[in-house]
Amino acid sequence: MSSPPPSSSPPTLVPALTKGFSIVDLVAREPGLSFGQIQKRTGLAKSSTHQLITTLCQLGLLHVLPEGKHVLGLRLFELGTMAANQRGVEREALPFLQALATEVQLTCHLGVLEGHEAVYLAKVEGDLTIKVNSWVGKRLSLHSSSLGKALLAWLPESKLDDILTHVDWKPKTANTIVDAHALKDHLALIRSRGWATDDEEDIPNIRCVSAPIHDMRGNVVAAISVVGTILQIDVDRFPVLANRVCAVAREISHALGHR
Repeated sequence: MSSPPPSSSPPTLVPALTKGFSIVDLVAREPGLSFGQIQKRTGLAKSSTHQLITTLCQLGLLHVLPEGKHVLGLRLFELGTMAANQRGVEREALPFLQALATEVQLTCHLGVLEGHEAVYLAKVEGDLTIKVNSWVGKRLSLHSSSLGKALLAWLPESKLDDILTHVDWKPKTANTIVDAHALKDHLALIRSRGWATDDEEDIPNIRCVSAPIHDMRGNVVAAISVVGTILQIDVDRFPVLANRVCAVAREISHALGHR
């Protein structure tokens, strides 16, 4: 008997896992929630919420404080550290980011595309009194951040179009790009010059410059950025910073086997 042809439909998600992850994700974003708050936010039945939280606590993924508030468990920290160690791009990029942060005295990030968002994998701060409020694991919009735009610019057209259908075009600032056609024109500019900027498009008073990192096959697998306030990064400084960011991105790409 021949095997049935493989299905082209997406794999079916396991409901219990999906619900459990929704609780972990909620607590990650809003630590300190009570049982009732978790149950109300997720919309799950009380019995299901109780069973899931109990299981997550037994696995070490959640922890209940004495006052009944829920926070992430240390098992997640352990798993997160292991996941980071298994990602080669972070290991290769970190020494370059450290050197760049020291040189330009700005906060430097490494980020990747995950789903319909960008996520920071590494952060290195320069020796400055004014710090940028960001963290490893932070997710950011692809269309309004320089790192996100650097990740979008070299995507195949079909994948880019799919991602853009999920963009919330509500402006974050007066400078945010608010439609797909304008963004595509902007991405063409990024490809032509090799670097992206964020001029108070994602967060007021914050500017960034980013460049893509390529793997050995030439695919864009990550991007790096330098970030600072409008006092630290004048618009006239964009090309100078871009020159250094692009140079460092090329060095990281070479370390990953790109020629």
